[in-house]
Amino acid sequence: MKLYVHDKNTKVKSYLDIVAPTRGELARTIGSGWFSLLGNQYHVHEVIAESSENNLTAGAIVGGIIGLIGGPLGVIIGGSLGGALGNESDKGEANKVHRFNSSSI
Repeated sequence: MKLYVHDKNTKVKSYLDIVAPTRGELARTIGSGWFSLLGNQYHVHEVIAESSENNLTAGAIVGGIIGLIGGPLGVIIGGSLGGALGNESDKGEANKVHRFNSSSI
């Protein structure tokens, strides 16, 4: 999960080098609900979380490569298992993003 704010001048995403599961924890980590970034003042309520991973595709590819040992059937089975594991990881990441974005301080 990555945290960012929209730059107040350019509206471009500016990523934070901090990881926190909720906005309350973010405020505790930085010591205040307010912080400065690139010359602008932001409140933790302006911080947005987004997923930093796409494990479904990576899992399917890795599983498929490992499955090459087992031939065509191994590729299919390995790709399917890798995709399933990657999908579960993506769901966990989505839950973390939702938890942060719906949190308050």
